[in-house]
Amino acid sequence: MSDTTGDEEWFYAQGGQRKGPVPIGTLRKLLAAQTIDGETPVWRKGWADWQPLRTTEIGIQLKDIPPPIAANHVNNGLVWALAFAPLAYLFVDIALLNYQNSHPAGDEFFDAFLSPLSWLVPLLTNAALCLVDTEQLKRAGYSSGWLTFFALLLAPVYLFVRAQRLRQTPIYGFVWIASFIVSIILRAA
Repeated sequence: MSDTTGDEEWFYAQGGQRKGPVPIGTLRKLLAAQTIDGETPVWRKGWADWQPLRTTEIGIQLKDIPPPIAANHVNNGLVWALAFAPLAYLFVDIALLNYQNSHPAGDEFFDAFLSPLSWLVPLLTNAALCLVDTEQLKRAGYSSGWLTFFALLLAPVYLFVRAQRLRQTPIYGFVWIASFIVSIILRAA
């Protein structure tokens, strides 16, 4: 049941959405570009259900590529650091506030420099942690197309998308939300 003509239309799932129809050549190009992988669900006319790409004739391209390492062997240290980061940023804010209070008649240039640090430090730290983690995932065999986008967009979204990609429970995403709420409550106190 091999498709040698390339005329058959295929569908694939990405980001929780059905994509297609596309010819088999397009799937091969997406696979080569690592936009999709062997675990990407695909479907074509005549099939009862979606199948992982690795189980189809296109999966032959994967024979020389090892599968991603098991998700339980991926180091989650960076995402746990990210999950508790809102609490760490609270301490940065407290330190900046204490400095400003102890130097009320400070240099205006220096004060102008300190003010953006309260949002710039979290933004850059979140992006750095997420980007380093996406590189780690890429080395572990997980394609990182959308992960890199979410890593730059918003840390909690990245945590939930990462958990979905690795088929893990998104506990670290919920911890980030809880840390963020606790940090807001403590700032208000």
